[in-house]
Amino acid sequence: MLEESKNALRVFITGNPGVGKTTILLFLINKLSENNYKVAGFYCPEVRENGRRIGFRIVDITTNEGDWLAKENAPGRVKIGKYTVLEDSAKRITEITLSNINKADVLAIDEIGPMELKIPTIKKLIETTLNNQKPLIAVLHRTQKPMGGRIYVITVENRDSIKYEILNYILSSLD
Repeated sequence: MLEESKNALRVFITGNPGVGKTTILLFLINKLSENNYKVAGFYCPEVRENGRRIGFRIVDITTNEGDWLAKENAPGRVKIGKYTVLEDSAKRITEITLSNINKADVLAIDEIGPMELKIPTIKKLIETTLNNQKPLIAVLHRTQKPMGGRIYVITVENRDSIKYEILNYILSSLD
């Protein structure tokens, strides 16, 4: 079971698919880096082919190294909807991310959701991150229950302005 860390800064970003949650997370990571904060974690961008989503990658924030997380019509034992999780690829990136957590000022996860929680190595990384006392910014799948902290619901209408509200909250909390 995932537990929230007590006393640490926790910011959760949620909303419907396609509203820009990952884009906002990457904006926040870039702005924190510009302010000399070291950020570690991972993000999972979707991969599109001819305008159609065919899968997801997993990318380590510190090294920018990435690999497939899940892909349509791929061989494997863990299936989530129409996607097959590529466990070896996910494990490799997860191990890189775990090795960078202790060097970071802020942790970031994209995302805490059904797919990530079905992959043992990613679930362990998420649990490790949530139990860490370092500040955390995480994308929370819309079906996951809030875990304390501050929750921002992203919509198409608010996504351009809310990213600055979130950034200001984080920077003021870190100072």
